[in-house]
Amino acid sequence: MRSRTTAAAVAGLLALTTALTACSGEDDEPTGPPPTLPTRAPALWNPCDGLDPAAVSTAFGATFDTRTGTAEEPLCSFTPQEEGGPALDVNYQLFAGSLEDLVETFGVLAEGATTEVTTPEVPDADDARLIVDVTGDDTLAVTAFVQTGDLVQVVNALDPSPFDRAEVLRGVRTVVAGLATHAAGSDLTG
Repeated sequence: MRSRTTAAAVAGLLALTTALTACSGEDDEPTGPPPTLPTRAPALWNPCDGLDPAAVSTAFGATFDTRTGTAEEPLCSFTPQEEGGPALDVNYQLFAGSLEDLVETFGVLAEGATTEVTTPEVPDADDARLIVDVTGDDTLAVTAFVQTGDLVQVVNALDPSPFDRAEVLRGVRTVVAGLATHAAGSDLTG
């Protein structure tokens, strides 16, 4: 049985903020009625709602314990039942910009870096990125971004050595496709 140190999840999405500035003229004329604010918070999104755990297990060739949290605190996490297997979590962020803009905020890859960034075709998605790296402790780290409207979902997968790179990438692509299909009919996509 392989031993493994559970690695922390790959860095999540950036916290995004919007700064508003107001200009005032010399006259204090009202600019219109104040905006109508919602009376209750919007429903929280759980990416796991669009994923079949059996299909995820088949795609990764592994068995998982799935954690989905609660309606108030959604969570989407797949932990391996066998020591040394792949682990993944899925989260999301509403983001009005392009996925290209978001990924560029991470900076430029250093010359000679082992990180690979690709743009896979994902049905029902506006855009997607797949970022693959092997860490210093020989763990395969894959982060995938899939954007549908203003909804950006992020898959973080880790698999310690020895790993099957092709199988992990196939699994991540399967998850991303499921996320995009589920999101395409949602009201969170903008």
